[in-house]
Amino acid sequence: MKSIDTQPSERAVYIWNIAGSMANALMSVIVLMLVTRTLDGKQTDIFSIGWAISQLMVTIGTYQIRTYQATDVKECFKFRQYLLFRIVTVTIMLIISLIYIIVKKYDVYKSLVIFIICIFRAVDALADVYEGWFQQKERLDLAGQAVTCRIIFGIVCFGLTLFWTRNLLCACVFLTFCYIISFIVYDIRYTFVVEKLKKRDKWERGTKWFFKLTMEGLPIFINAFLMMAISNTPKMVIDAAIENGRIGEGIQTVFSILFMPASVLTLVYIVFRPMLTRMAIMWTNGKIKEFLKIIIKIFICLWGMVIVLLVGSGLMGIPILSFIYAVDLSPYKSHLLIIILGGCFCTFSYVFDNALIIIRKQYILVLSYIVTWVYVRLVAERMTDIWGVMGAALSYTTGMALFFVTTVLIFVGCFKNACKSKENE
Repeated sequence: MKSIDTQPSERAVYIWNIAGSMANALMSVIVLMLVTRTLDGKQTDIFSIGWAISQLMVTIGTYQIRTYQATDVKECFKFRQYLLFRIVTVTIMLIISLIYIIVKKYDVYKSLVIFIICIFRAVDALADVYEGWFQQKERLDLAGQAVTCRIIFGIVCFGLTLFWTRNLLCACVFLTFCYIISFIVYDIRYTFVVEKLKKRDKWERGTKWFFKLTMEGLPIFINAFLMMAISNTPKMVIDAAIENGRIGEGIQTVFSILFMPASVLTLVYIVFRPMLTRMAIMWTNGKIKEFLKIIIKIFICLWGMVIVLLVGSGLMGIPILSFIYAVDLSPYKSHLLIIILGGCFCTFSYVFDNALIIIRKQYILVLSYIVTWVYVRLVAERMTDIWGVMGAALSYTTGMALFFVTTVLIFVGCFKNACKSKENE
């Protein structure tokens, strides 16, 4: 048996990275399935909105600095600085979560469930800074192992507790406890047993580095937070409607289930990420045509997947989802297809989003996110009040269509200007 300190093969790194990504992608699907098959509509609604809120809050906790950290090969910032920065952002995340819950005036039980789920996300955010370090040190296999084992352990304990107690709060507490244990056993332990991770470099004291790191990650954080807010706005509107009695219990769960397949294409896009490095090389070397050819190839592949996804969802989507979650979704076929279409627009947008980052125009991209966020905030409540779940679906999909159009327009404008600048160099 190979020592954990032995440098793994590229194949092992690839396998563990895929395993971690798949486990992360499937977690939401599995835990919601466990809840819908065990508890009533009111409980599943609480879990669904709590999960959505935690996804929004964790963008504050991570500050979306992982990619910057993992690619900081020159170590402009040391690991202890990244860790201290993450502790601060996670603390802010928990404070804002608590304030949000208080402002919403949820009852005690619902408040506790939502806050515990946010704590679970906070543990995940802390683990992420260690896993970013593993990636920076070319030990992405360790990150994949930690994520995979943490999620499997958490799901098993969550499911067993849920079936044994039929208590959502108790199950969420055990899920959080399992994440804490896994964080210690894997992420923290690796820093003591792997030679490459034992090194403790000196780091700059004071506050200058903190503000510099804050500014480096600010545009990416704003974009990620706004996108999560855009995706969650329909869910928040449904939650408010349930609280006010305008919509019946169980609708939040229905919408959350219908929303699951919308993320499939986004997850598939992970396969194309290695091509981003090639795009960056082509752009840096002034090979504009090759740069565009890669974008076109990705786009054509995604279109093929969109057709398969839409046809498959139209034929078998509702029966499969109804079976998995033990919820009758037969009235929602058109709703499902509309939401999936929104997910397709979102994924298409990411192609141009990443291209803008490569040509170093990511700051301008914030405009696209702001325009979309304002639009969804303006129409989501009105549409949901008029058409219910269909209105929530339409607000999301039309918002993603707007996001796609504005992102493409920004890319075209920035691309032309960048090409002119390269010609004048």
